[in-house]
Amino acid sequence: MARKIGLRAIAFADHNSMANVAEGERLSVEFGIEFFPSVEINTFFKGMDLHLLAYFIDPESPDLRIFLQALHQKKEEQAQKRAEKLNGLGFIFAWEDLKRFSGESIPTGASYLKAVLSRKENEGDPRLRPYIDGDRAYSPYFNFYRDFLRHGKPAYVPIQEISTLAAIEQVKKVGAIPVLAHPSDTGIENILHLVQKGLEGLEAYSPYHNPKEQEFFKKFAEGNGLLITAGSDFHGRAIKPDIDLGRICGDHVTILSKLKRRHEEIKCNQLKLKE
Repeated sequence: MARKIGLRAIAFADHNSMANVAEGERLSVEFGIEFFPSVEINTFFKGMDLHLLAYFIDPESPDLRIFLQALHQKKEEQAQKRAEKLNGLGFIFAWEDLKRFSGESIPTGASYLKAVLSRKENEGDPRLRPYIDGDRAYSPYFNFYRDFLRHGKPAYVPIQEISTLAAIEQVKKVGAIPVLAHPSDTGIENILHLVQKGLEGLEAYSPYHNPKEQEFFKKFAEGNGLLITAGSDFHGRAIKPDIDLGRICGDHVTILSKLKRRHEEIKCNQLKLKE
C-alpha cells in the first residue's frame, strides 16, 4: 500500500508492541521503502491517557521488552474494567463476547462496539443508532472509542501505574526518541512539563488536528526546539474507513531528516559513553 501511494519511508507504531518490527524490516527490503522501528505506548499523566511514540527502538532491548510486557498486563486489566463500566452503563455483553472480537490482542474500540452490537439485547438502544446509520457511522469503531473510552468519557479507565514520565525515561534509556502523539488535548503547560522531563518531539500533523492546530503545534515545536513528526493514524479500512494511509501534511523531507539526524546524535553519544 505504501509503495502504491509513493511513500519512501514508513513507521509502524503499534500500541505497546514491538511484534511488527521484524516483518517491517523484511518488507522494507522487499519493497525498497525505508522503515523506522517504532512503538506507541499508552501512558498516564495527571488523569490523562497520553500516547507516547518511540522512534528508532531496538526490538532486542530486554529493558524495553520487560517494560512493554508489564504494560500489556495493565492494559488487560484496563480492558476488563472498561467492560465493567460499559456494562454498568447498560450495554449488555460478556467478556467472552469481547475476546471473540479481539482474539489474542488487547480489546480496542472496535472490539467493544462489535461485542455490544453482537447481542440482541442491545438492538433497541438509541445510543447505538449514530454508529449504525447516523452521524458517527462514517468511522463507528473509532467514534465509539472517542465517545465512551477516552479520557473524560463515561467508560474511561486510566492506567495509573504506567506514567508518561517513566515511559519517557525508559524510551530515552534504550536510545529511542520520545514524541507525544496527537497533543491537542494535553494542554500547553503539561507539554512544557513533559519537555522538561525529556520529551523530544510532537506529532504536529495528525488527523486528530485541524489545520489551525497543526500549524500551531508546528510553530510551538519549532519555538521550543522540539522535533516535529507526522502520523496518519491509519488502522485499516475496517477500523477507520475515513483515514487514508500516509495522508498527512507537512514538509516530509525535513521531518524525516531531522528525526534521522537526532537518531545519529543519540548513537554517537552512546558510542562515546562506551569508550
